Amino acid sequence: MWQFPLLYQEGIQNLLFRWRRIIGWMINGVCSAVIIFFFCITALDPQAFKKDGKVAEFAVVGATMYTCVVWVANCQMALAISYFTLIQHIVIWGGIALWYIFLLIYGTMSTTFSTTAYKIFVEALAPSPFYWIITILTVISALIPYFAYNAIQTRFFPMYHGMIQWIRFEGRADDPEFCHVVRQRSIRPTTVGFTARSLARRNPLEDKKEHNSSHR
Repeated sequence: MWQFPLLYQEGIQNLLFRWRRIIGWMINGVCSAVIIFFFCITALDPQAFKKDGKVAEFAVVGATMYTCVVWVANCQMALAISYFTLIQHIVIWGGIALWYIFLLIYGTMSTTFSTTAYKIFVEALAPSPFYWIITILTVISALIPYFAYNAIQTRFFPMYHGMIQWIRFEGRADDPEFCHVVRQRSIRPTTVGFTARSLARRNPLEDKKEHNSSHR
């Protein structure tokens, strides 16, 4: 931070939590959901899913679809992270493992609780190679748009923290001239926070009257 103090500007200028970025994440979620839905529906209907030639029922389709959702969501978090710590590994990969543990535990319960999901993972999903192939291909297909967007943004429209990562990756963190170029490129007009804008809209004469009345 001492070498690149303008990193603070991303928070001050609200670059990471502005509405454009939030809406972008919403659009990304919708696109991923559409890809997962149509890939799973197209692949499982009306193909034979089990060895005996039976097609996939709605419980198998739902479990396969949600498996893809869990994988895509966690893999997107992994792609968005630049530095991994032990906690991040536990949260991301542990979240995926927790889904399979849930399928195992929930499937062993009586049909009163598990209903159509009774032993669905042990007897229907895990023994079928089609389930694993669909999961891999669907996850890759859903991650391609997100990965392409990140690659284009990093290459042509990098944010300041992305520039710093490239500096460290290329081993030029100690090059003062190159670092100065990056600093100049990252400068943006400073914005003002909501509290400051609301205070600026107030009439200073009214504040003065309130101040004088409070001292009487």
